[in-house]
Amino acid sequence: MTENEFHDVLDHLTPRPFSTLEFIRKLGQHHPATWQEIEQRYGAGGVGAKTHFSAYSRIAHTLAKFARKGLLEKLDYRPAPRGYGSPVIRYWTTHFGSDGQLFPNEVGDDDEFWEGARTKVFVNAYERNPEARAACLRHFGLACVACGEDFGKKYGAHGQGFIHVHHLVPLKKIGREYQVRPTKDLRPVCANCHAMIHRREPILTIEQLQKLIDASR
Repeated sequence: MTENEFHDVLDHLTPRPFSTLEFIRKLGQHHPATWQEIEQRYGAGGVGAKTHFSAYSRIAHTLAKFARKGLLEKLDYRPAPRGYGSPVIRYWTTHFGSDGQLFPNEVGDDDEFWEGARTKVFVNAYERNPEARAACLRHFGLACVACGEDFGKKYGAHGQGFIHVHHLVPLKKIGREYQVRPTKDLRPVCANCHAMIHRREPILTIEQLQKLIDASR
């Protein structure tokens, strides 16, 4: 794959973070001869391929090469779609400085997620356990603890019950399963505040975000 082909595929991807598989699908659509050549040389991979190195991993290595050249930025691994051949898949972004946090609207439409030992994906991408989420909301309520936004009050029945749940210590910092304490480790925040918390690294505390909100009023 040439650098011109790489940039052309990027132009056909949405601005949100994308997985290696999404890149491959766009490459196959817009440069089928290139993808077919790679596939014929390395094999399709996937379940049953019985090979560690495949056309899919070749593309992943190529994307890593472009990342080292500063044309792309690596994000975290996520659970892979069924049939990918690996339990995890890398995400990438052209928005440099991201901390790797993916929000629900940033997850690929074709990706299917299930529970795993390291990452569990539920309603809002990083809420490990629905019971922990429920316990957090029973304690703190449904309003954002940073700005006070309540979707039920603002949008009526359509917004009732909608709120993100934020981990005060990011899961990627923990790096392993842990016993979450809903009233100590989790806080309800609106989507805007959640994005602002994770916009920089290290992430903002709730208190730091509240100071920014107060200063802007």
